[in-house]
Amino acid sequence: MLLRRFDIIPYRLRLVKPLVMKGQTLHEREGLIIRLEDEDGFFGLGEVAPFPGLHRETFLTAATQVAEMKICLSDRSIPENLLPMPHLVDDWLGEKKLFPSVRFGMELALLNLLADRATQPLAALLNPQFRASVSLNGLFAGRPEDLESDIPALVEAGYRAIKIKVGRRDPQTEVNLVRRTRELAPAVAIRLDANRAWSLPEALQFGRMLGDCRIEYLEEPLRDPAGLGEFHRETTLPLALDETLDEILPNDFSPPPGTAALVLKPGVIGGFEQSIRWAELARRRQLKVVVSSAFESGVALAAL
Repeated sequence: MLLRRFDIIPYRLRLVKPLVMKGQTLHEREGLIIRLEDEDGFFGLGEVAPFPGLHRETFLTAATQVAEMKICLSDRSIPENLLPMPHLVDDWLGEKKLFPSVRFGMELALLNLLADRATQPLAALLNPQFRASVSLNGLFAGRPEDLESDIPALVEAGYRAIKIKVGRRDPQTEVNLVRRTRELAPAVAIRLDANRAWSLPEALQFGRMLGDCRIEYLEEPLRDPAGLGEFHRETTLPLALDETLDEILPNDFSPPPGTAALVLKPGVIGGFEQSIRWAELARRRQLKVVVSSAFESGVALAAL
């Protein structure tokens, strides 16, 4: 199988609502769609969309690397036996060091090309016993005054779990938001995400004030993850790890006490292969796996 076309299509999409992340307010997302086509006309789409403040690479540095990949891979043979993962792109690209967002986009385009050739959906290509549907959590990241309307709307829409962004306001206001969410949605799992907003004393203050709100987990409460074990010992709150996974390889990972879940963003940790490695580790350690996105377009979301 020969790679005959490698198209790079830039996009810029307006967000329905402004997104506040790590002190930045975004009104739009920009990225690149990669389109790979073989000599028989089968094709696959991938997406490269580094998120400001979340990825180390910028849109421009990622775009430069994608352009370099186009030069390297044009008219190159693609082995038919790349599956099963997790060594697909490792075997095809060798030791080339790619930005996580670029590696994700390349893997996704290649996998979608292989799925198109096999006339299968991507999920079936990766796992014949794939699930026909997946459960999603709703997200509340808005203003406190929107809670009374947004939470019932999420419940009415059928979400069985709701994530609330915390670490943006004073602790009492945020604890009140969580408590009110529990009142409005007594049967829904509540997941909190602090995006590493707090010092250990600040996180402990929040955790002790939280009381019995029956949260499923608190994701990345600390700027310095070295204190996660102490935080759990003092509060007993279950923890989820996200940014921590970007800084370590699966083989070197030892979960802090209280870890209940791993939040895997394939577009951030470096693609499907790396995500599969993390998922296998989580399965061995009996940790919950939550697959998440970095606010990519529908091309990436359809694959996740």
